[in-house]
Amino acid sequence: MKILVLGTGGREHSIAWKLKQHHRDVYLHPGNAGTLKVGIPNLGNITSLDEISIHAKNLNIDLIVIGPEALLAQDQASQLRKAGFLVVGPGLEGAQLETSKVFAKKFMARAQVPSAAFRIYLNLEELTQGIQNGSYPKVLKLDGLAAGKGVVIAKNPDEAIEFAHRVWVQKVFGPSPQRIIEEDFIPGVELSYIGLCDGKTFVPLSSSTDFKRVYDEDKGPNTGGMGAVSPSPYLNSELENKIKTRIVAPILKTFVEEKIDFRGVLYIGIMIDRHQNPWVLEFNTRFGDPETQSLMMRMEDDLTPLLLATAKGQLATAAPIRWTDQTAVYVVGAALGYPDKVLTGSPISGWETTSSDVQIFFSSVELKNQTLVTAGGRVLGVGALGNNVEEARTKAYQRLKNIVWEGIHYRKDIGLTR
Repeated sequence: MKILVLGTGGREHSIAWKLKQHHRDVYLHPGNAGTLKVGIPNLGNITSLDEISIHAKNLNIDLIVIGPEALLAQDQASQLRKAGFLVVGPGLEGAQLETSKVFAKKFMARAQVPSAAFRIYLNLEELTQGIQNGSYPKVLKLDGLAAGKGVVIAKNPDEAIEFAHRVWVQKVFGPSPQRIIEEDFIPGVELSYIGLCDGKTFVPLSSSTDFKRVYDEDKGPNTGGMGAVSPSPYLNSELENKIKTRIVAPILKTFVEEKIDFRGVLYIGIMIDRHQNPWVLEFNTRFGDPETQSLMMRMEDDLTPLLLATAKGQLATAAPIRWTDQTAVYVVGAALGYPDKVLTGSPISGWETTSSDVQIFFSSVELKNQTLVTAGGRVLGVGALGNNVEEARTKAYQRLKNIVWEGIHYRKDIGLTR
């Protein structure tokens, strides 16, 4: 069986790595210099969707898995289905659960899913007036995609207005029009609840918790993710039952009622309050990054049957995945300056050796004079398995200490309970 994974990052690398463990013939496109170094081929020097489709047909690709949200926002899932492929990834309407925070909040309201009260602002003047009301902190979110960097927890009106200036005046996230959502702040701990969904059935994967802020003790700005631990220390059977009945069931009901074709990955970002009640923070419509890397480390079965059942709309008959009882800790190594302007072009050394319970997944690397160099913010990550969190953390950090590039930065508290 031949599988094509679309994407460039550590998430896609880990999916391809897992599929290859079960002797699948896997292509990762475009991948990166690191994934080529470890023997995962791509489709060559092609970029357009038409070219990808032609090459995939020539290779007799059986299944396509879409990794990044940007490709889903371009409706590539629907276009590839029309070209005759089985695809894991929702169509444009389903993808809006991630690509538009406004769409997602209105969907949650229709589905009666527990989520924070919200307000929508269309410009700086509206926000400046409205943000004076209510208590702080407040959560401000950019409506569209921002690679995990479009969320601010404002402690006062000045911080809220500063974020609005970045959006509407400095246009950090692109040209106007842009919308900002203001949400009530819900204190608690976060849980990533990720599963495969075909619009009628949701099959959860194991739980995980990611670490979004750039510095230890959850300080500094939000990033795309600095690390993850699986299973999440915050999930228990009682809480999971609440998630299934209060969140997953009404989502599926609304998918059916509104005829939303959702054949892909549904990532539900959840805040657990002090009363052990789950609240939806956000949706992603693809595998999470960096959560996926920790999940792939712990998955014992072949992922392929579940992916095929998702693409065919047959998840109700799919066998559940088995998971090791071990803990996985995944730590991201970032470039100097991340999540703002980063130093690139730094040679990377010490990555060559691996073991069965420690893996390196490449994200933003290039090849220069036959040497891997940094090419973006999140450069690579190290995942490790252990009999407990402490053992997994020790293995991951010991391996990461031997990887070197100029300005390497990583959090030292990944996996610790907050």
